[in-house]
Amino acid sequence: MAKLSAHGIELGRVTYRTSVKAYFPDGKILKNSGFGWKLHARVKVGVSPLAAYENAKEKRSKFLSDKPAYRAYLSELHSMAGVCKRWKLHAAVELMHDDVDGVWSEACDGYGDNVSASVDEVANLCHLYVQALDEMREMKNQAVEA
Repeated sequence: MAKLSAHGIELGRVTYRTSVKAYFPDGKILKNSGFGWKLHARVKVGVSPLAAYENAKEKRSKFLSDKPAYRAYLSELHSMAGVCKRWKLHAAVELMHDDVDGVWSEACDGYGDNVSASVDEVANLCHLYVQALDEMREMKNQAVEA
């Protein structure tokens, strides 16, 4: 397991659906997917670590720019669960988005590592996920038609 302080002052973080990447001046990129920070990659030779961070941040921003429903889902997911529990909540929603009670039971009332959320909050999250799926399907259909 890597530790953040061993790599100097953090340049910045880029947050994804269920993980976070941290960029450092020594060229190391650490990733936390809910199981602690691990070395994920190194910046390519000839590319400055700050430029790599700025590129990743810009790429992520560009990806999310035309997806308001997906951004709303991510915002709700991130507000409901920290990175250590986010993967579990997202997996439950992804598998059972039409069964709110099942998602709540799995992610919020299981044997351990539970998310603290009400059934109504989980229902809202599932609704946002369905909207994001519809948005993605619509974007694919528009790309095929073009």
